[in-house]
Amino acid sequence: MKPAAFLAAALLTAPAFAADRTAVLQSRIAEAVHAFRGDMGVAVINLDTGESVAVNGDQRFPTASLVKVAVMVEVFNQIAEGKLRPEQTLTLRNEDKAGDETVPLNVMHPGSVLTVADLLRFMIAWSDNTATNLLVRLVGTANVDKRLESYGITEMKLFRPTFRDGRADVFPELEREYGLGMTTPNAAAKLFALIAQGRIVSRAACDEMISILALQQDRAMIPRSLPLDDGKVLVANKTGWDEEKLPDASGFKGDVRNDAAYVKSPGARYVIAICARRIKDKRSSVDNETFVTGAAISRMVFDFFNPAAH
Repeated sequence: MKPAAFLAAALLTAPAFAADRTAVLQSRIAEAVHAFRGDMGVAVINLDTGESVAVNGDQRFPTASLVKVAVMVEVFNQIAEGKLRPEQTLTLRNEDKAGDETVPLNVMHPGSVLTVADLLRFMIAWSDNTATNLLVRLVGTANVDKRLESYGITEMKLFRPTFRDGRADVFPELEREYGLGMTTPNAAAKLFALIAQGRIVSRAACDEMISILALQQDRAMIPRSLPLDDGKVLVANKTGWDEEKLPDASGFKGDVRNDAAYVKSPGARYVIAICARRIKDKRSSVDNETFVTGAAISRMVFDFFNPAAH
């Protein structure tokens, strides 16, 4: 069965009680979303039961670095096709460095030799933009988007490498609003569901992708309030953070913050995607309203699927 068909079948065969049960969760999430100062969308899929909840699930949001998961998916596909090898090396040049963050590749000296496997970990765990650009150069922007479409994901797209504002490889009219990429919460949740279910390339490839996502250094939203200390909960997530490309009517440029994750917990295996844009709170601290609201929604979903954890 094709990935898209598999996910659709899982949702269609959900128990009859699911709609009534999840209506409670839907209402609670909607209340939190509507109180948020900005635009927010949430999508949740219980991989064990097929239950799903979405609030603004089909609304489009800039991806920021969340789209790097799609780049990872294309890399794993090209490895499976024999076009790339995990041990294949690239030599870092000074002109390859993107942005001014003190992430791993930006503090390495030119001439450093890196493997494709190294770049994948830097791109996901540290959201390294230089690693991202090197991988996008290898696999091709258009190929990332075609691959997403092959999995039935049409509302997530990569437009260009990082730090190339206004110079889109594809869909320049969309890049003008969304920047690096575009997604909906439903599209992001679907991509994570396919990875969690082993439906991209192979079960072994998906397990490796999950292990890379679990190295994520940014734990300020979805993982933040979950009981991770006892080792019974796994959170494999990817975040994104940027500023809107276009100002609002008042001239204000709000922020973009996203987080999507596969959560393996005692009560359920589920995926959750939280996307936010036009955010009024521009603080970078963990007190930012987006982090606080997103963490509260994440815990709300966890408690719903893990009632014994209360």
